[in-house]
Amino acid sequence: MRVAKILIVFLAIGSTIAFILASQARPRPTISSAAIQPAMNFAYVRLEGILTDYPTLAEADGYLSFRLRDRGGEMRVQAYRVVVNDLLRRKRIPMPGDQVSVEGTLRIRDDEASLTINDPAELRITPPVVKAIRLNALDATVLGDVVGVTAQVRRIREVGDSLRVVSLREGNTTADMLLPLNSSAFGRPPDLRVGDWVSAEGSMGEFRGRKQLLALREASIQLLPVARAFELRPIATLGKEPPAQWFAVSGTVRDIRSTAQSTRIEIQDDQGNIAPIQLFDLWHSLPFSPTLKVGDSLAAQGEWVETRNGRLELRPELPVDLQVFKQ
Repeated sequence: MRVAKILIVFLAIGSTIAFILASQARPRPTISSAAIQPAMNFAYVRLEGILTDYPTLAEADGYLSFRLRDRGGEMRVQAYRVVVNDLLRRKRIPMPGDQVSVEGTLRIRDDEASLTINDPAELRITPPVVKAIRLNALDATVLGDVVGVTAQVRRIREVGDSLRVVSLREGNTTADMLLPLNSSAFGRPPDLRVGDWVSAEGSMGEFRGRKQLLALREASIQLLPVARAFELRPIATLGKEPPAQWFAVSGTVRDIRSTAQSTRIEIQDDQGNIAPIQLFDLWHSLPFSPTLKVGDSLAAQGEWVETRNGRLELRPELPVDLQVFKQ
């Protein structure tokens, strides 16, 4: 009788284990974040979506948090200690643009739901497909789209000690690209300088109504070995174009006039068309300003600006916007 009772106990335990393993082996149906209700607190669920921002990662504290967007909205997903350390070791921290499938335990507080990852295997990442576009097509993209652009670095600034903002320009279009600092998940940001041309891949984000590029990882930004040449326009076309556009022209220097506040250069093409170029403090930062003379060949890019007296002139912004070719 005693042996029979022991066998019954073992059979019961074995059946329970088999049931648990079988339930875990079955793929869980994916739910939408919009379908989550307070009654589902502590439920074990599966979500699929995309990251539209950088994760919060505190390696020393063993903490990871990111926002997952699906068709129903957004939800915060988090992981702790052992799970985070394993994801770091495997280099499996999701980044903007990644398609993510995640399972975990729901926690609902004050009608706000979050998901906790209990095991590293519960997080699966599919790298994004990158679509090459021109910078002027950013406004046609949606949040989370992953695109590749080629543009010139126009400005670099630090936001605190955790973020670098790189302003890019291609023709008339400008946009900011974000690079996280001190993030092992992203890697070491490349050493960029104003005037560099880069090829960059990023996920589309938005800040104060403007689209911006969230660089995917360190390897997603490549410095082009050769700067792009100016996309020159005939000087004759400038007078036919409205102001507030970006143009590049070239010609022979026919006049240089300096005052205490600015320097005005006029260049002329082979047809006798003249383009006025207005320089303010930029003139003194040009390496060739002391030696530039009438007869030199000059290429310049800048914004086509209408002055107060109704005249139109080209205004470069940076030293890299002017190139001189000595005769």
